[in-house]
Amino acid sequence: MKLMFHELCTVHPPLRGHPTDLSRCGALALDRAGHTSPVQAGVLHDGEVDTAQIHWLSGGLSALEVFDRHRVTEDGAEAVALAYTHARDGWVVKRRLQRGESADWLLRRETGWLALEVSGTDAGDAAVRLEAKKQQVGLCTLPVERLAVVVAFNAPEILAAHPG
Repeated sequence: MKLMFHELCTVHPPLRGHPTDLSRCGALALDRAGHTSPVQAGVLHDGEVDTAQIHWLSGGLSALEVFDRHRVTEDGAEAVALAYTHARDGWVVKRRLQRGESADWLLRRETGWLALEVSGTDAGDAAVRLEAKKQQVGLCTLPVERLAVVVAFNAPEILAAHPG
């Protein structure tokens, strides 16, 4: 499967006008980790192994001098997760969820709704972080499907799982 950052605003229209250019942060996070486009990422989704090819337009690492490292990682992970959930299952952004709703994004497709909780890491155990994010999204009280995604930029790797 191909994840194309430059298509994020096309497949997710609510991202047009979003205060953060998620695709740029995704590119910066991958560039910072030493990857070049396209890069092959390992995928583990509810125990199922796959791969994804991530494509981005590199803007150069000089932009990292003005961005917060943590924000680049988190916003970059959101770019990967939104591209991944769309490419894999056709989910499209409806809106960002509010603080206290136990997830980052509300997505939709013809057959239902999804609460998506996302996290990113440059180092450390992504599997441990995935367990914490599964617990968090499991607390979402909206009557929707729930999914946690953790993006490990150093590998690169996408871990995704439903709680429970």
